[in-house]
Amino acid sequence: AHAPASRNMAAIPPVNTVFERKEYDVTDNCAKCCAAITIVGLLSLCDEQRLVLEPEEAVLTKKTLCDTNVQRRPYGELGSVDKATSCGCCAAVSSNLGPISPGFGCEAELVDEIVEELKKRMKTRGDTGQIQRAEQQLHEIAILKGEVANVNAKLDAVLQHLNIAAPQPQKMM
Repeated sequence: AHAPASRNMAAIPPVNTVFERKEYDVTDNCAKCCAAITIVGLLSLCDEQRLVLEPEEAVLTKKTLCDTNVQRRPYGELGSVDKATSCGCCAAVSSNLGPISPGFGCEAELVDEIVEELKKRMKTRGDTGQIQRAEQQLHEIAILKGEVANVNAKLDAVLQHLNIAAPQPQKMM
């Protein structure tokens, strides 16, 4: 058997982690209502925002009566993802996608879920995830080197026991 992995290695997500697609309605109803006070603002009642978390990237779609704006960002490019609060009860997701304040701003549980899901995906798919996977692969290579050395020692012992000369090592190209 091989040496147990360190605590650091246990926290590294498996290289083959596949995330399911998740979709959230993150329409800012507060902004819609405030804008509806004006005649031009009545058009904003058709506004809609959707956040789709795909396996490799986050997609924020903002639809208005006049246009549709789609932002696609790989998880490594989201920057810092945090929960922002204001007025003691309003909650929003803060990231490089811009502020996302679903519902009437009091959707703290939904904001927490989105922040947690984005952070989990960033750790696995972002720069940190790439570094951790490289470290995990180096650790596995070190284990394999030890196992190969052990097999070579056993093979040398068998050759010596049978009085067979060991072959000359081949040069690597």
